[in-house]
Amino acid sequence: MNLDKFKDFFSHLSQHDLPTGAALLVGIVLLFLIFRTGKSFGKVLLFLIAIGLFAGAYWWHIHK
Repeated sequence: MNLDKFKDFFSHLSQHDLPTGAALLVGIVLLFLIFRTGKSFGKVLLFLIAIGLFAGAYWWHIHK
């Protein structure tokens, strides 16, 4: 496995990219929590929050 791509990616991260990464990470965690939640209202609520975080991360990444 070639780790040079990962090294190059992490060496070019800037402070401006941190909100995008944080929103994506929290969104992914929320998607995993959706499968753990038994109630349908909780699933819908977590799904909507995750979609909002993904949309915010996409917007932040596009407008930087």
